[in-house]
Amino acid sequence: MSLGHPPPDDIIQSGIFIQQLTPIGDSLIGSFFVGILPLLVVLVLLGIFRIPAYYASFTGLVVCVFIAIFGWKMPATQAFESIGNGIVYANWPIMWIVFNAMYIYNITVRSGIFHLFRQWMISSTPADMRVILIIVGFCFGALLEGVAGFGVPGAICSSIMVSLGFDPVDALVYTLIFDTTPVAFGALGTPVTTLASLTGLPVLSLSAMMGRQLPLVSLFLPAYALIFYAGPRAGWIECWPMAVVAGISFAVVQAIFANFVGPELPDLIAGLVSLMAVIWFVQYWKPPYRPEFEANVNSILHDGPLIKQQQEETIEEIPQQQEGNKQCVQYDVQKTSNVSSQEEEACPTFEKLSWKLTALAWSPWLIIVIVVIIWTFVEVSTKGQIKVEWPHLHQQVWLTLYGKKYDAIWVFQPLGTGTAILVSSIPFSALVLLHGVHPRVFTAALKDTFVQLYKPIVTVSFIMAFAYLYNYSGIVYTIGYQLASVGKAFPFVSAWLGWVGKVYNAVSCFLSGSDTSANSLFGNLQVVAAREIGLSAVLMAATNSSGAVTSKMISPQNLTTGVSTIGLQGQEGRILRRTILHSIVMCCFMGIIACIQQYAIPGIIPSET
Repeated sequence: MSLGHPPPDDIIQSGIFIQQLTPIGDSLIGSFFVGILPLLVVLVLLGIFRIPAYYASFTGLVVCVFIAIFGWKMPATQAFESIGNGIVYANWPIMWIVFNAMYIYNITVRSGIFHLFRQWMISSTPADMRVILIIVGFCFGALLEGVAGFGVPGAICSSIMVSLGFDPVDALVYTLIFDTTPVAFGALGTPVTTLASLTGLPVLSLSAMMGRQLPLVSLFLPAYALIFYAGPRAGWIECWPMAVVAGISFAVVQAIFANFVGPELPDLIAGLVSLMAVIWFVQYWKPPYRPEFEANVNSILHDGPLIKQQQEETIEEIPQQQEGNKQCVQYDVQKTSNVSSQEEEACPTFEKLSWKLTALAWSPWLIIVIVVIIWTFVEVSTKGQIKVEWPHLHQQVWLTLYGKKYDAIWVFQPLGTGTAILVSSIPFSALVLLHGVHPRVFTAALKDTFVQLYKPIVTVSFIMAFAYLYNYSGIVYTIGYQLASVGKAFPFVSAWLGWVGKVYNAVSCFLSGSDTSANSLFGNLQVVAAREIGLSAVLMAATNSSGAVTSKMISPQNLTTGVSTIGLQGQEGRILRRTILHSIVMCCFMGIIACIQQYAIPGIIPSET
């Protein structure tokens, strides 16, 4: 590959900032190692020194500022303008989406609906944490990712799992592991449509190619997580039927919709179908009873008025004990010396919700799904949007790798996805009030949301500032260019470019947690490199996105949002140390799939036209 596109004379004379690909000793490899220093600082502080994410991201940003200004010769004004651009983007749209989703979640907690949802889960499915891991972590998490994303599935699903007996670290780790294959088609296909618009490749070809990669991971993901969570015997030998149902139902639907419909609905519909399939399946099949995996509802966060109302409803009792597959809920009862050991071992009964309360328990999530789908397909988000050309940055940077001026446009969408989620809270709030809940729960939920998210907001602001500076200084393009200079091994490295893309930029997943961002950053690089080497541009661009999803589980933005609801604030490093190896293994797997598809079965690759 030629070393970028030298700027024409008029660009040089205009005085705009020209990104350098080899600023350190005119060496690409030397510049590469200097360029990764800010990222290593963040990883080391988070994973080794266990520094809270907001300190780690701020330190990484400071290091990046010095390297960008003194190493890549970026003017200080533009460096700080890119930081400002990143901070604004962090808060709108990213944290606006997260804030409103968490506000609705906190309303459910304060009103008691969250407890109803837990009670529905514990009474309508086997009270086994292995079952809950698949239903909540995999199926329900995919549904939420298909609608919102940006760490929302991790925060909400992990909180539900903790309330049902999971260790908080386990709950978040496995939720993040599951939140991989749904990401590429998340937010109703936005990452794929963005990739198509940037590369000029057909959106249906890209969607189909991803639909021939990601379902291979989706198929085995439930079994993979169960084995690591419960061990080979309790996780696979005892639970393989459920893992197969979850994996096949999700993977098949994901593949069909991605190949024959388009990128908008694969994960949303796959998550919904998988959720219904697993819930239906466990009505007739249950894993062997193991006390160490018995779920419980000990932690009642807020006994809202709906709990009293629920107790007054007509209920259907589940038998206290079932022969063969024992199913029970262990409540936190204070035992005394008068209680016999036989009584201690008996399972308490639990109540099954009426249809009315079941609908109420599911109402917030169903309302969000319906509103966001309508909002997206009617294109409400584009109404009243304002495109702000960022001062001193827009068209003031020469993107050497692609040979063009760099745009810096912040699109302010007052009616974006975050607003759609806020609008969803209106019918849900009305429903809550109709069931006798006092209006003060809304102010209490708002306060809870601020308390939970003020540190994540600061963290994500630093992360996105770091990411935007990495981007506009040109550091990230040096790193990407070095990784792309590997010749025939490029299909394997292509997945790592997506991973690195998520690692390095606001348009990337390690830092921003956004597959859309990773596609924006390295999508064109994948196409240029593929055509120069003689590989499929569709395959390489799709692999960029497929590889990128595997690093979402180590994105500081997702980590800091995830810990906000389960009492682990400041402990993002603990989660990172548990997820990073899974991320690397999955990315290698995606790289191997790309190599096989390129060199062994090229007929599987869709046409570029």
